[in-house]
Amino acid sequence: MSVILRLLARLYGSLVWLRGWLYDRGVLSTYRSPIPVISVGNVTAGGNGKTPLCLFVADALKRHGLRPAIVSRGYGGSLRGPHRVAESDSPDAVGDEPVLMARYGHPVYIARRRVAAVKRIEQEATASVVVLDDGLQHRALCRDVDIVSIFAGTNDAVEDFVKGELLPLGLFREARSRALKRASIVVVSQRKVMKEEDLPEVDPRILRVLPKEISVFRAYLSPREVRALVGGDEITSQPVAAFAAIANPDGFFQSLNGLGFPVGERFCYDDHYQYDEADIRKMLESVPHGWLVCTEKDAVKLEGLPPALLERVGVLEVVARVVPEKLFIEQVIRKLQR
Repeated sequence: MSVILRLLARLYGSLVWLRGWLYDRGVLSTYRSPIPVISVGNVTAGGNGKTPLCLFVADALKRHGLRPAIVSRGYGGSLRGPHRVAESDSPDAVGDEPVLMARYGHPVYIARRRVAAVKRIEQEATASVVVLDDGLQHRALCRDVDIVSIFAGTNDAVEDFVKGELLPLGLFREARSRALKRASIVVVSQRKVMKEEDLPEVDPRILRVLPKEISVFRAYLSPREVRALVGGDEITSQPVAAFAAIANPDGFFQSLNGLGFPVGERFCYDDHYQYDEADIRKMLESVPHGWLVCTEKDAVKLEGLPPALLERVGVLEVVARVVPEKLFIEQVIRKLQR
C-alpha cells in the first residue's frame, strides 16, 4: 500500500508542479485587484487555525482604520456565488465558516471563483483590503501578503510537517519548499485554548525547514466563554460531553478540559458535517442531566433545529491571539504599503 501511495503522491506532485509552472510562466492568467489582498492559507490539508486567524487579521486591520472584507470559497455550501453572506444565511447554502465569520461584523463574500468575489467587492466598494481565506494555493488572484498558518499542537503534526510528504502519502498540498517561497509570514498555531505564558516556543524541527529569511510568529486561542445556545447564558465549570465536526478536534477537547469542563463522551464527525435532530438526540443521551458542548463552527449548523432540543447544548467561544501581536500587525501593514 505504501508503494501505491508513494506513486500517487508523485503523480499528484507532478500535476501540482505543472499547474504552478503554468502560473509562473503566465500561461494561466492571474488577476491583480486594485484593492490590496492578504491571503491566510496553509501548506497542508486539515485544520491549521485559518478561520480564527482570518478573523484576527480582519479585526486588527479594522482597528488600524482599514475596511477589510473576507473572501471564502464557501466550502460545504451549495451556492456558487459571488454572494455576500448574511448572518441569517444557511450553512447549507454558503458554508459553515463563512456564516461564522459574517457574525463577527465583517463583510464576507463567497464564490467558487474567488476572483469573481473580489470583483464584486470592487463594484460595491465595501472594502479597502481583502482577506482571502485559504488562499495560498489559489494562484488565480494576486496577493500582496501571504500569511501561512502551520498547526503544531501535537508531536504528530510537527513530524508530518517535517517529513513534507505530499498527498495522499502525507498531508502536503504541494511541495513544501515551493509553497513556502511564496509566504510572507508564517504563524505557528497551537489551535487550543491556553494562556500566553504557557505558549511554547516554535519547535526547532519546524524552524529548520522554514526559509531562513521568513518572519515566524506564534498563535493560540483565548477563551471568551462557554455559553448556552438557547438563551446565551454563561455555563459554569462542570463535566460535559462534547462534539465537533472539525479537522484536528483534540485541541477543542483539551481546551474544554483546561477551562474546567472535563470531557466525558467525545463525538467526532467529518469536517463540515451537517447535523440533524437524530444526531443531537443520540449525543444528549450520553449526558441525561448535563451539557453537550460544541465549537462555534458547529453551533451555526444547529440553528435550524428545534430550540427545545438544544436547551442543554453549549458552545465554546474563542478568539485567536498572535504573539508578538504588535510586531505581527506592523509587518502586515508595512507589506501592504509596499
